[in-house]
Amino acid sequence: MKKFTIIGLLVVVVAVCLLLHWQHVKSVARFDSDFRQQLAGVWLRQETDMRCTNTVAADGSFVELSWFRHTDRTNTYQRTGTWLVKDGHLVETIRSSSNPTEVSTHTGAAQIIRSDAGEFVVRWPNSVETIWQKIIP
Repeated sequence: MKKFTIIGLLVVVVAVCLLLHWQHVKSVARFDSDFRQQLAGVWLRQETDMRCTNTVAADGSFVELSWFRHTDRTNTYQRTGTWLVKDGHLVETIRSSSNPTEVSTHTGAAQIIRSDAGEFVVRWPNSVETIWQKIIP
């Protein structure tokens, strides 16, 4: 009788774990879908001596213009690529860049920390959080 009780409890624990995992996968998929719909538009990222505007199309393709201010000059670059939202991450693929020191055609993924209709925050591996704010005309 003890064996049946233990087996029954194990079956219940496994079933609960499977249900929790299924709910987690469902919520991540719902988040990805909702965030993907909010992504189209113009986004701004600003830091002390840097400013980026990223114009994202409905299919996730983008054109990014970046300005880097130095004491003696300002460098301006343009990048093109795609933003894809998958499993709670922002996957960025750079297809071309006017920056001669940047390797074109590379992909990186950042964890999406939080998001709403007007702002999202990501964390790239081995980096600090990056804040993008939506420019609403």
